[in-house]
Amino acid sequence: MSRLCFLCRDVEVTRKAVAAARRAGVEDSSLMVIARHDIQLDELRTESMDKTDAVPGLERGLTLGGIVGTLAGLLVLSVEEAGVALGGAALPLFALFGVGAGGLAGFLAGASVRSSRLRRFQQAIDQEGKILLLIDVPQERVEAMEKLMKAEIADIEFAGLEPRAPVLPW
Repeated sequence: MSRLCFLCRDVEVTRKAVAAARRAGVEDSSLMVIARHDIQLDELRTESMDKTDAVPGLERGLTLGGIVGTLAGLLVLSVEEAGVALGGAALPLFALFGVGAGGLAGFLAGASVRSSRLRRFQQAIDQEGKILLLIDVPQERVEAMEKLMKAEIADIEFAGLEPRAPVLPW
């Protein structure tokens, strides 16, 4: 699935865009709307977009914690006294501990940060009062959906595809 991003100038344009997407066969669960807190969206779906980086932080923490835990387990195995005492259990124990600790740390750190995936739209939403419409479609329908939205709604601005949050921070 790919997520198309459109910026709408007001609620009426957003309603037209949502109606056009529904007519094109897009389900409500694949439509998300994000607006400034003072804009009334009524029936438009707004709850499913993460406003923080908690999930990407969790993914990064699990990955990095697993790597660090595995390396620590290998280090313990290389030390004769500790390696003999723990035996073959050192590697999986340290790896699991690293995954758990890294996942928790990443989740908590990400939960305190605004979503990096929404950062590029923040000025348009906060200062300009635009409304962000996100539409999830299969990859093969991306171009057709973009053309349809531009053809049916004159006042809509295609803002590209939403970038995937990287699992690793670099």
